[in-house]
Amino acid sequence: MSGSVLRVSIVIPVYNEALLVAEILRRVFQAPLIDHAEREVIVVDDGSTDGTVRAINEFLADHPQHAPHLKVHAGLVNHGKGAALRAGFKLATGDILIVQDGDLEYSPDDYPVLLAPFRDPEVLVVYGSRFHSGFPKGMRGLNLLANLILTHSTRVLYGQRITDEATGYKVFRRSVLDRFELHCRGFEFCPEFTGKAMLSGIRITEVPISYNPRGILEGKKIRARDGLVAIYWLAKVRSEAAAGIVRDRMRS
Repeated sequence: MSGSVLRVSIVIPVYNEALLVAEILRRVFQAPLIDHAEREVIVVDDGSTDGTVRAINEFLADHPQHAPHLKVHAGLVNHGKGAALRAGFKLATGDILIVQDGDLEYSPDDYPVLLAPFRDPEVLVVYGSRFHSGFPKGMRGLNLLANLILTHSTRVLYGQRITDEATGYKVFRRSVLDRFELHCRGFEFCPEFTGKAMLSGIRITEVPISYNPRGILEGKKIRARDGLVAIYWLAKVRSEAAAGIVRDRMRS
């Protein structure tokens, strides 16, 4: 990567984030990258009803210098985070894609840490782990328990040890999307991506990140019970792959 420009696409799915979207965009554009990297920012509005798109347009009016580097896709209907991300991936032109949640739980200041492992051409996927250096401060007990169970389930089902399957910071080379198809529509994006990446033989690299959890009253959309849905999807992806292997053997 030395000497050549690394194009980084930052994909941000948003839904009813009118109060925060300008701030997250400000932080994303101001965040440092690694040497020889340039950014492309893609915001996918998933049918917001609170004026999120208007807030994005106001941000652009106030910061016209960012317009050449920002793509906005506005959906008319709320389809879910997974559908929004898949739309964003199709618009992305970068060598590396960063999934950036549209709130302030995950800090864009961690981009250099997330991107550094890609100096090794063998690294395909990097997860920013909230648990890399112990339990994150401020996470509710039920959410902590759900994350621990989910991560353990990943190890049991796929045989690869990671510390934070549900992290919002999933970073990967564009070529990864050529290895498997994503069909997710909602929050099952995380387990579907993790399961299919691991089944394709990808070793996930983890790096420590900062984390600032917000509560339900602040607009947090993922709850502890969503961890059970994620476990179901991890098992579903694994079982569907096993069934496909059996069918292929029967054909041969």
